[in-house]
Amino acid sequence: MKPIHAAHAWAALALIAACHLDQLVNGPGGSAGGGGGPPPPPTSGNLKVTTSTTGSNLDPDGYTVTVDGTNSQSIATNSTGVTFTGIAAGSHDVVLSGVAANCSVSGGATQTATVTASQTATLAFSVTCSATTGNLTVTTSTTGSNLDPDGYTVTIDGTNSQPIGSNNSTGVTFTGVATGSRSVALSGVAANCTVSGGATQTVTVSAGQTATLPFSVSCSATTGDLTVTTSTTGSDLDPDGYTVTVDGTNSQPIATNNSNGVTFTGLAAGSRSVALSGVAGNCTVSGGATQTVTVTAGQTATLPFSVTCAAITGNLTVTTNTSGSNPPSGYTVTVDGGQSKNIPASGTASYSGLTATTHSVQLNGVPSNCTVSEANPQTVSVPANGTGQASFTITCTAPTGSLTVTTATSGPSQPSGYTVTVDGGQSKNIPASGTASYSGLTATSHSVQLNGVPSNCSVSEANPQSVTVPANGTGQASFTITCTAPPNQPPVVNAGPDANPLVGVLYTENASFTDPDHNGPWSWTIDWGDGNSSSGNATSEGTISATHTYPLPNSYTITVTVTDAAGGQGSDQKVVTVTL
Repeated sequence: MKPIHAAHAWAALALIAACHLDQLVNGPGGSAGGGGGPPPPPTSGNLKVTTSTTGSNLDPDGYTVTVDGTNSQSIATNSTGVTFTGIAAGSHDVVLSGVAANCSVSGGATQTATVTASQTATLAFSVTCSATTGNLTVTTSTTGSNLDPDGYTVTIDGTNSQPIGSNNSTGVTFTGVATGSRSVALSGVAANCTVSGGATQTVTVSAGQTATLPFSVSCSATTGDLTVTTSTTGSDLDPDGYTVTVDGTNSQPIATNNSNGVTFTGLAAGSRSVALSGVAGNCTVSGGATQTVTVTAGQTATLPFSVTCAAITGNLTVTTNTSGSNPPSGYTVTVDGGQSKNIPASGTASYSGLTATTHSVQLNGVPSNCTVSEANPQTVSVPANGTGQASFTITCTAPTGSLTVTTATSGPSQPSGYTVTVDGGQSKNIPASGTASYSGLTATSHSVQLNGVPSNCSVSEANPQSVTVPANGTGQASFTITCTAPPNQPPVVNAGPDANPLVGVLYTENASFTDPDHNGPWSWTIDWGDGNSSSGNATSEGTISATHTYPLPNSYTITVTVTDAAGGQGSDQKVVTVTL
């Protein structure tokens, strides 16, 4: 129990005396009784307590505020306040408890607040916390042979673990580590590796700082390598090579002649059994197909296999079957690019003494109007002491050729181009001077016609003309066109409808014209019919406008004349009746 301060005691005695005096003066009911006197003044107020906590490692569960040792409330580490109501006016002790050991309260955890009746007093607690933990970064550096492929595990004080690679210069970091001396263990280290300074080491972690602990690991070789080479001589070597197998399980393919060899890595040191399989029946391995070699840790052993093969041969028959139009009399056939032989269009050719392996057989001299159904060349296997077969099926069609049509146009007023037809169809556009090509035409005579020749142009050659298209060649058809300038056509003028203007009133004549040859610029005149005229120039076809005032009533004939750049004239008339 807290001691009662003297100030509190005197305040209590004064309050008791005041109550006794009130009862003596106003009766047992006091001033609040039925005497009808004024109500007593308020005797209590409120107290609001706030907290502000800064720094590191703040207390996560906040604090407790207690007023006068009995009235308590929970409050957060950073709070806008909790309020105690109905607190007796006067001075009160306020205690902030539950403050972590790494935190200190400015002005002390117990402070005094004065509460005024009917008002809210405020007391602010300011707390500062210092760091209680630090960080630890662990790095690894591993050298040597046969490094552990899956890395290690780092454990602090036997409980907090993280995986780490065998070479991790950046390291893994443990945060929020308790300060002081920490035991750090590197586990998962392979038996062929040693940790400099031991797998368990001690490091000191300081509050608010990051300690570093490097582990240095050295590994020694536990395995070796083996390189196997092959050298094969003789005839009819195995085309697909061999297979090398170590200890009956670890296999790699190898060519028949491989001086660089294939290498098996990470083999256990000691005596190893090496087998060369896939050796053809006509080949023998010097020293046997299975041999023994000793592998030394950290080194590369070498085992050469020497193979000798005897020749094996067979025969080949090539057959042709040709159908269709315009077939050739025969072809030539080659094997592996040589050994050329003649073969009829439908017949056979035979080869003997070929190596018993696959061969490329090609049919040559096939004309362009013939196609071979099978692949050409085709791959054929010649069996040992047997006969391979290669068949070619050829289909021939009527031969075709191409046609080139050429135009050469000279003179004025040329068209932009023409169309050309072959045998009345297959229409194609062709420039005034240019070419048009046809392909796949039957090798015979064709009728070639140039169309769309304007009337001011003439063709020197016969049109249509007959052209022979050669088989697998190109026929030629030429057209020479000469054009002359057409006669000039005068403008077409429209003076407009007759009109009835008034004497002395300005009259506007709106005429128009077009020119079939568009041969501008143009000049124009308007004869008003009363001895007067107007004239002008036009840069485009369209409307001609001019004004005139007639002084006397009468009927007048207006004549509109337009002259083009070549001197061609066109005119039109209208009658205007002028009235008063």
